[in-house]
Amino acid sequence: MIVREIYAKSILSESKVSDYTVNPYIGCEHGCTYCYARFIKRFTGHSEPWGEFIDVKINAPTLLQREISKKKMGEVWMSGLCDPYQPIEDKYKLTRSCLEILLKRKWPVSIQTKSTLITRDISLLQQSRNIEVIITITTGDEEIRRIFEPKAPPIEDRIRTLEKLHQAGIKTCVMQLITC
Repeated sequence: MIVREIYAKSILSESKVSDYTVNPYIGCEHGCTYCYARFIKRFTGHSEPWGEFIDVKINAPTLLQREISKKKMGEVWMSGLCDPYQPIEDKYKLTRSCLEILLKRKWPVSIQTKSTLITRDISLLQQSRNIEVIITITTGDEEIRRIFEPKAPPIEDRIRTLEKLHQAGIKTCVMQLITC
């Protein structure tokens, strides 16, 4: 995994999915073969295969603190171009720091992840009724998951994560990849 620490120019971006999106990282360790965010390589100059690089926006919390005061309140989607709780989050804690800022200002947040690491932040997530966590479960077949999501957590772990979040009183839902 190639990890670069970078300084971003902005962090709170307008979105077509939600009002805003916050992406503390570029790239994703899960390396899912179907990921729509692969297109970002065209703009970042990465030649590495998807799932083998991460840019860490080390100034994300500082930027968010500054930008949030200049924007009209709206729902924030974490994250549109990466999993905000991918393994590197355990070291950098950028998602957690950004969440603390958003919750202090009472902004609504929708978090989309495949990661069990989100359970680390249950006590933080419980501080707001304007939080929802979306766990992506693309298949019920572990063999298929290993093909398409080779480095993502197993299905059973994600289901246990959903259960822990739900039992903690956090609004949860499942994102499922639908194929025809």
